[in-house]
Amino acid sequence: MSRVSELRVLWEDGGLAFCRGWFDNVEGEQTSVLVALPASEHPTKSVLDRLAHEYSLRDVLDGERTVRPLELVRDQDRTMLVFKDPGGESFGPSLGTQMEIARFLRVAIAIVEAIGSVHKAGLIHKDIKPTNFLFDSATGAVRLTGFGIASRLPRERQAAPPEVIAGTLAYMAPEQTGRMNRSIDSRSDLYSCGVSFYQMLTGKLPFSATEPAEWIHCHIARQPVAPSAVLNTIPPQLSAIVMRLLAKTADERYQTALGLLADLRRCEAEWTSTGTITPFALGTRDIPDRLIIPERLYGREPETRQLLAAFDRVVAMGTAELVLLSGYSGIGKSSLVNELQKAMVLRHGMFTSGKFDQNKRNIPYATLAQAFQSLVRPLLGKPKVELDQWCEALSEALGQNAQLILQLV
Repeated sequence: MSRVSELRVLWEDGGLAFCRGWFDNVEGEQTSVLVALPASEHPTKSVLDRLAHEYSLRDVLDGERTVRPLELVRDQDRTMLVFKDPGGESFGPSLGTQMEIARFLRVAIAIVEAIGSVHKAGLIHKDIKPTNFLFDSATGAVRLTGFGIASRLPRERQAAPPEVIAGTLAYMAPEQTGRMNRSIDSRSDLYSCGVSFYQMLTGKLPFSATEPAEWIHCHIARQPVAPSAVLNTIPPQLSAIVMRLLAKTADERYQTALGLLADLRRCEAEWTSTGTITPFALGTRDIPDRLIIPERLYGREPETRQLLAAFDRVVAMGTAELVLLSGYSGIGKSSLVNELQKAMVLRHGMFTSGKFDQNKRNIPYATLAQAFQSLVRPLLGKPKVELDQWCEALSEALGQNAQLILQLV
């Protein structure tokens, strides 16, 4: 007999269905619960891994501002993550309309309090979006869920562009795409928070795209229209806060949830008392509680210019070019080469890399295989028509060597 019964689907997202139902606990009592389970009868390993990972964080999540897992249940060939039901509904279904300013400020403050509690616990959520917030209209409480890809690290570094991007592209920080040569940290969550605020205020996302490559290009290269320019009823000061959150470079955003919270509370106080928000300097209380070292390349401007110039020549002339880069181990060759990623995204190019690992010297062609794999695997997710075009182009370019490359990949 199933321990979970009467499931009612609330919403689906990222291969998971989120439901309300009843759960028989170890004492035999029935309690109301939220349940996350695969939306498909044949879930992928990544979907199951997300459920297991969120459950592993149960002792880190406070339960006051987050939805805390109770149990990971494998029941009748299904894997389900069971949460205590805090009440409230997801913001997801209500999106598409502009939120009234007073309500926005109340909700935004509660959202940032939840994000701040997660950061204080040493987590980066990495999938902040309205769907992952439960709002209880009776109490005004907001709780954050969706920790399936959260990281325990203060910073997370991607050595190369990921083959499958984890997270939701419409809300993803530029550095989270893996194309910026920058680490993911708590400020990445604040960018996603900015996208959510933009949508709550204007009723639409700051960018519009249909393909993953388009979303990546938007987040890295395009500047959104300010919310106050979309709707003149949005106070310019609120618009400025959102635009600061949406800065392409993490160093130019709010550095902490507490700094953002202080500005939002000041806005709410003024709006409540006067119905207006007078301009003030942003981020005066935005002081990080740890040293954040900017991720910039210092003293490599000439080399960077040479690489970018070579790339520009290839784009302009359509011919291949080889650049040899030498230096001692650990001197920063990979970081220098990875600076090309952003330039390639701006030109809708593709970046691939392979690294000579001193621990894999006995594996033939390991570096070439790594490079080809990171190039080919993202293509597998493209529409069939586009995939067929790539197959034809690669087959024509590789000729008789195609089978050899296929064995490597």
